Amino acid sequence: MRASLLLRASLAGTALTAPGGGNDLAFRPEAGASLTKAFETTGEFSLDDASIIADGQDISAMIGQLEFSMETRATYEVTDLFKAVAEGRPVELLRTFEVLESVTSMSMTQVPEIPEVNAQSELEGKTVAFRWNAEKGEYELSFHESEGDDELLEGLEEDMDLRLLLPDGEVEVGGSWTIALEALAPLWMPGGNLHMMPEGENADPEAMEMFEGFVDSLGDRFGELLEGECVCTFKGLREEGGARVGEIEIEIEVAGSMDLRELLNQIVETAMAEAPTEIALEFEIATADLAVDYEGTGTLLWDVTAGRLHSLSLNGEVGFGIKLAASIEAMGESHSFDASFEMSGEMLQEVAAKE
Repeated sequence: MRASLLLRASLAGTALTAPGGGNDLAFRPEAGASLTKAFETTGEFSLDDASIIADGQDISAMIGQLEFSMETRATYEVTDLFKAVAEGRPVELLRTFEVLESVTSMSMTQVPEIPEVNAQSELEGKTVAFRWNAEKGEYELSFHESEGDDELLEGLEEDMDLRLLLPDGEVEVGGSWTIALEALAPLWMPGGNLHMMPEGENADPEAMEMFEGFVDSLGDRFGELLEGECVCTFKGLREEGGARVGEIEIEIEVAGSMDLRELLNQIVETAMAEAPTEIALEFEIATADLAVDYEGTGTLLWDVTAGRLHSLSLNGEVGFGIKLAASIEAMGESHSFDASFEMSGEMLQEVAAKE
């Protein structure tokens, strides 16, 4: 009996440390299983450098030392009921959006107080059904036992399990694989377009609608906007909080750029049209380029027994560069403005799953 117990313990220890085991890194929760996932993303950013030129003259020194900082926090919590699973994906999924909220706070010199921007979504409290259509190769979405605006379903994405980070097949301990950049959208936009909208009486509906369109466009063109590499490495199996998990190390280094000219011009036009009195001027943004650099490292833990996400922690250093060029005509005079801003900071993403 004692020898048998020792043999079992030895085999169990070998299973936790042996090479291979890649087949355990697969999405295969049991039909009927329920999983609650909490996503929290926090960021802290500050202004590093700024340049402002008006009519060819550098006026940065006249404005004085410009300081700007921003803090963000987004909290998303969903409960997924896997009604049916096949071929590494849910065939029928019921997702209840438990918590959808974000808050952004900013401070800037020469501005006494900037109100916090709080955002929520009308999806909160609702359940959405995702049903896989094999012929079309896509999910069909509908509200489950509740009513809602069908526009809220547009842009939602099913993968909030981070399956994108798993290997395609078996992998040895120490083995690595790369992730296509266009596949990274669920990592930074969990759930897709969650239709987060600022609250408060100052929220402009038309401006928010434009922002919604921008978010949808960003999701569609995500891969086109990025250059770089995402590499994952299987570090082996271990115990974590009573679960047997596979540890995947993540290294990301990407850069991207976006043209915000159309979006900002639309916002300016809307603001001028809604002004209480007619404004006799023409304002046009000729250039509005946003460049982003990101370097991140983190760890994905995958519950190999339950075949589902256990947790994720990803910490990244972020750099932003903004270049603006605008012209204004008023009272028979023309003026030009050029500005550039550089910001940097850190972003932390944490995900925890529980049954």
